[in-house]
Amino acid sequence: MINIKRVAWELELKVKGNTLKYKQKLDDWQWLNREETLELQQARLKALLKHAYYHVPYYRKLLQENGVVDAKGNVHMSQFHRLPLLCKDTIKHHFEALKSDDLDSRTPFEESSGGSTGVPITLIQDKEFLDWSLAVKMLDDEWTGLAMGGRRAFVWGSVRDTLVGKETVKTYLGRWMRNERWLNSFRMTQDRMNEFIAELNEFKPVQITAFAENLYDLAKFIEERGLYIYTPKAVLTSAGVLYPHMRETIQRVFKAPVFNRYGSREVGDIACECDHHNGLHTSTVTHYVEILDENGRPVKPGEYGEIVITLLTNYAMPLIRYRIGDMGVMSDESCSCGRGMPLLKDVIGRTTDIFINKNGDRIDGRMFIRLLMSSAFIQKFQVIQERYDRIKIVVDPAVKKLDHYKVYAKEIERLVEDARIIMGGDCEVGFEFVDYIETTASGKYRFTISMVH
Repeated sequence: MINIKRVAWELELKVKGNTLKYKQKLDDWQWLNREETLELQQARLKALLKHAYYHVPYYRKLLQENGVVDAKGNVHMSQFHRLPLLCKDTIKHHFEALKSDDLDSRTPFEESSGGSTGVPITLIQDKEFLDWSLAVKMLDDEWTGLAMGGRRAFVWGSVRDTLVGKETVKTYLGRWMRNERWLNSFRMTQDRMNEFIAELNEFKPVQITAFAENLYDLAKFIEERGLYIYTPKAVLTSAGVLYPHMRETIQRVFKAPVFNRYGSREVGDIACECDHHNGLHTSTVTHYVEILDENGRPVKPGEYGEIVITLLTNYAMPLIRYRIGDMGVMSDESCSCGRGMPLLKDVIGRTTDIFINKNGDRIDGRMFIRLLMSSAFIQKFQVIQERYDRIKIVVDPAVKKLDHYKVYAKEIERLVEDARIIMGGDCEVGFEFVDYIETTASGKYRFTISMVH
């Protein structure tokens, strides 16, 4: 049956676009050495900049004023760093000017960002972008051991993607053809988790693709109750930061290697781990990745900074030096797998996961995760910086219907004091118990949020 499904899927892809052709290119390009990889990337970046100069009103003046493209259309990459960063507000205010003037030839459509940091923004994408994006996903899947047409289960928390209660015949047919089973994890109740376990055991997926936090919750649920769960060939996590403790738990419970993938709705999949797990290979031929400090200067490998993306495959509305809103670390090492694509060493969360105290010190929000994750009375938590001198720790307790402030008074006192020390000493720390901590509009869960940026 898998062969019939695969044939049907391949036929659809061949009829509808260039995904399989682009996938073949990626198969070949992944084995280029570092120099060849970066040379190809530069050529594709120059082509995008030329298109933006000739066809996108917003960029025409900007590229010439900053010396990136001259009046004759020559591209000067030495001046690329002078281009201002593109933020979400700029896209909102210059939406029409950011559209390419040849949209009629591009099969354009509107898409919006996930809304993890607030109100989603609307973008224009096209079929070319979709074809490249799917080709990148297929390559990533092969790295995990999932061949085209293999059984895949999605434990996915976005209402937009799961289409709960609104699945069309076309949706069902597409999932059947791709051999997919979708489990809606937008809200993880005990009943839902028991249903997930039963479905995964029955479906026996080759790969589980999941929101990192959702699968971590499911893994803890399975382990705490000593339940049986089918072992897939691989687990692929996305849509949120995969912290070390989450990876360890998922790997231990599912008895399968965990692969981390990083991407977004705006720009597609940016980077993914291969089976050597030395970091996330950046998709160099589809994305130009920069890591910048707070002044917009490149940081050294091994130092964290803001991730800035130039998408090389969407000519309908080019996103050049786009502030995606995440923090990350690049590596200067090469992967032992032999691929020449540079490695993203780590993605450490949203730019709003960095706290700033009264002295201007920048504090990695992961410090609070390490502080709170080992407390037995905490099921879930969220740390919110409300002012430079005030944070609030919100806790969904493991045991309900208790006078938590009384029962855990000493533990709360210790955690509050330790949190104050992390923030530099002179900081007010609030502590609040709640029945449930909501996810973001895109279904992602955030451990830390700073409101002072």
